[in-house]
Amino acid sequence: MKQYTHSLMIALIFLCTACFQYAEQPVFASIKGHTVKPVKLEESIQKPDNTIHLSFSGTVDLTTAEVFFPKKNRTAPCKIEFTSISSEHKKNTKKELIKSSFAVHPSVEIDVGEPFILRGSVTDNAHSVLDFSLPFTGSNKKPARLKITEVRPLYGKKPKSECIELLVMESGNLAGITLLNVGDKKRPHYTFPAAEVSKGEVVVYHCRSVEKGIRDEVTRSIISRGSEACPKARDFWGKYTRLPRKKANIIVVRTKDTGEVHDALLYCTKKEYTKQNNDPKWGNKSLIKYADVVAASGVWQGSTNINGAVIAALTPTKSLVRKRTSTANNADAWKLRTSKTVSIGSAY
Repeated sequence: MKQYTHSLMIALIFLCTACFQYAEQPVFASIKGHTVKPVKLEESIQKPDNTIHLSFSGTVDLTTAEVFFPKKNRTAPCKIEFTSISSEHKKNTKKELIKSSFAVHPSVEIDVGEPFILRGSVTDNAHSVLDFSLPFTGSNKKPARLKITEVRPLYGKKPKSECIELLVMESGNLAGITLLNVGDKKRPHYTFPAAEVSKGEVVVYHCRSVEKGIRDEVTRSIISRGSEACPKARDFWGKYTRLPRKKANIIVVRTKDTGEVHDALLYCTKKEYTKQNNDPKWGNKSLIKYADVVAASGVWQGSTNINGAVIAALTPTKSLVRKRTSTANNADAWKLRTSKTVSIGSAY
């Protein structure tokens, strides 16, 4: 794309946890130039049909827009729709903030989870041309719904990795469904790739990749190798080879785009709980926060204090399994399985 006097700084992408309507948004992009008031991209929202809504500061005209698909190395034009121009006064000041808003409609269907880049040009009232480039992934219009059924949360030795077993409660696509390990400060999240799953299927997330031949089973025809692969389940693998131990943790399953919480598990090893002198409070702010989040969502019906979590004598060879007959998700709904009875890959 032709470069002009003014250049666009690439948009910063962040996870918007405060707004559950759209979770991942490349929101702010500054366009620097010699004008008195540089144009800014104030907001960028992706709709379920992959329409992108853009709002710029000032009076501007969005002159061109296209989508670029890096994996396919092709582009497609977009229809530009002017939606509004609005003004509001900044808080505690008399300055007026003018915003120009547009809806950008890609001319082609975009696959679920497919990465694409929205590129375009904006002209301001000083007739300067300003270019932008914003990354997105294809929306998941029908996310599956998952339920945690078994967890082996501690690592012993290769190749037995920590893992989370999930049962598909509603058919759909896994794209954008995220697993949060809140007790892991360094690498808390895993987001599933695009994969169609059916109600009743079992999905297993292995936190580490420590064997050769392992593959994400994004289709039923793909069979992952590795001694820890589950023949009766769909296997997915984290990219890590080393992870800190999560002795006190909250596992959250949620849809990234909407923030909808599917399920959660609060647990603590008996040794860690004793070490904390049976203090009912969680040891860090993130755990306190998410205990309240999952309780408010209704997926956890137990106490939000650590003494309301599943407290068990966990070891690397033991797992926590959900009782098939449980009707409420609380500490009583889970039991400890020994190494001989661990059944990762077969729900319950």
